[in-house]
Amino acid sequence: MAAHLSAARGRLSVLLLISAILAALAATSVSSAATSSSCNYGASSHPFASWGDISSYTLVPGASFESGAPGWTVSGGAKVVSGNESYFANSRSDSHSLSLPTGSSATTPTFCVSLTRPTIRLFVSNGGSSTSKLRVKVVFRGLLGVLGILDGGTFTAGPAWNPSPIMLATLNAPLGTKSAQFVITPADSSGAWRIDDLYVDPWVNV
Repeated sequence: MAAHLSAARGRLSVLLLISAILAALAATSVSSAATSSSCNYGASSHPFASWGDISSYTLVPGASFESGAPGWTVSGGAKVVSGNESYFANSRSDSHSLSLPTGSSATTPTFCVSLTRPTIRLFVSNGGSSTSKLRVKVVFRGLLGVLGILDGGTFTAGPAWNPSPIMLATLNAPLGTKSAQFVITPADSSGAWRIDDLYVDPWVNV
């Protein structure tokens, strides 16, 4: 009888140990996912007030392109080049932007958003065909990974620097969204795109 109780206690101890290990692993996984994107936004500003947009925005990390494109994923020939957007929304000392040739792509760092709707706006220039379009997609992420990829739309632009339309103002994030990324790509082969100073209003502040 004593031997039976001892064996039962041993099995129970092993089960408890395994449960504790699994719980610790789960907690670590959730913690890592939760902290994979920074919620430490910089100071807010109103960079598009001259165009009637008085929303409060904050610069997406690395989106001034003054120190390369830290935290961004670029491919297909996308690269930082000399020449800043002409309004110097971020700083009068800025001097660079991001070139997006045909077939290229630029993905922002992951950043926190609420369950409402993240809104972005950026400065764009297109030295190619006036019919060329730039496409924006949004990748919504939860604690366990990607929840959905939605099309934020396309827009045209001319050679002079100007603000883009307000992007994703009518799209609701999927339930469980904790963070998002934006993917920016030329939608065709006739453009010569550059982007600069990409701002986000993660809580759609007005």
